[in-house]
This record gives sequence, C-alpha cells and structure tokens, in this order.
Amino acid sequence: MRINFFEEFPIDKNLNKLKLINFNCSLYVAAKSFKEFESLKENIVKTNPKIEVAYWPILEKSYWISPFSYSYELKNLYNDLFKNKQEKPLKILIDLEPPLLNKKLFFFNFFSFFRNKKIIKKFFKESRKLNLDILTSEYPVLNRFVQKKLEWLGISYSIDKYPHKKIVMFYSSMIKSKFLKNKIKGYIQKRSQKLGKNLQIGLGTIAIGILGNELILAPRELDKDLTFCKKQNIDTIVIFRLGGLNKDYIKIIKKYL
Repeated sequence: MRINFFEEFPIDKNLNKLKLINFNCSLYVAAKSFKEFESLKENIVKTNPKIEVAYWPILEKSYWISPFSYSYELKNLYNDLFKNKQEKPLKILIDLEPPLLNKKLFFFNFFSFFRNKKIIKKFFKESRKLNLDILTSEYPVLNRFVQKKLEWLGISYSIDKYPHKKIVMFYSSMIKSKFLKNKIKGYIQKRSQKLGKNLQIGLGTIAIGILGNELILAPRELDKDLTFCKKQNIDTIVIFRLGGLNKDYIKIIKKYL
C-alpha cells in the first residue's frame, strides 16, 4: 500500500513534518500559482528527497474548483498550466468541492455555471497534451441518483469519459453516524471492485483544515480505516494532512507500507 499526504497550509511548521517520513510518498501541496508550487517543490525536495511533489491548485477568490468558481480564475489556472507544460507527467489534484467557504458564489456565478463546466472539462480532455496526471478529490456517494446529480453539478466526472483517478474522501473522524459510515464503506467496496487502481481513498483528518471544524482522527482509528482499505485492495491512501503527522501516526502507517 502506498500512503500519500495532502498539505493545505505549506508553511515551515507543517512541511517540517516531512522529516518524519523515511518512505517514498507523494505530497499534494496547495499553492495559488504554478510559480508558488515550483518554489514549494524545490524546498520540499531539499527537505526530503523521497517525496514526489504534486500540485494542488487553490483559487485566490473561489478557493475550490467547481462550476461556481470565477471563470477568470479557472481560465488563469488553465493558461498557467499550458504555459508551464512539463516534460514529465505532473500529478495535479483537482479539488472538486462546492463553494462552502463563500456561499455567495452560488448566486454570483450562477450564470457562468455552464461555461465553467466546459472550462473544467477542458482540463481533463487536454490532460495528455498538458502532460497532467489528474486526480480529483470527491465526496463518497450512496446511490446512482446522487452520483448523477454530482456529475450534473460538475463536482464529479466519469472516468470513462474523462481520464483521471478519483480520491474519495472518507474522513471518518467527521462522520458521527455509524449507519452513514457503514453505507460509505459499502460504497467504497463496490467502487474499488469497479475502478481498481483508479480509485484512491482519502483518510483523516489528522489536522484541522480550512473549514476550521474538522475533528481529529486518533491513531487507533486510522489503524482501523487502513485495515478496512487494505481488505478492499485499495492500493493508494492519501491522508489529510501532513501537518498533523507525529510518531504515533507514523508507527501505524508503517504497518501498511
């Protein structure tokens, strides 16, 4: 099993946790431009050469990527990637989430919705030309009806139509209902059988994120989640987020590498 990490706040305090890692992994590092990403990448590789650095673009005003983002920010991101096309494939996280930080965007960008969906689809359609290895972070869904709704809303895309891998967010520390947790586990079980290596699972949270209300997953609970994922033959896990890493989590993680 390969275990990777997200880092939403790549400041020194969080990136110093890289010194705890002595195994190969990928770090999805949040950045507001490709230039900022390149600078972060240089520092990360100096700190720990075992790390593969992946780009997690954050939009200045919209934050997450969705059809409710500002069109100019989506266009700027595309142009930035086009201008900085890589010789080797670059892993990029397209974080598909509605604008929960700024709900006014549902109304401000309502009339840009379909135009923005086309721009987002362009990332997928031209990923090979841009030399991008796209991964999306997505919510788990419990039935086909909800899946179709999320696809219509532009915060989920079919792997059959648009080449990418999915990271399904199973943040069990934030799921209080045992019934709901079991339903999500059932969804992961079915999707892993269908998608195989195109499905990755996000686990956590071991540190607070941008919402500020994330509950922390204890090491023993991470152990349980990793055991479940291993039983489903999930090859790759992504833990949210690096800044919460400590020796207790490392001890658990090493059992599954």
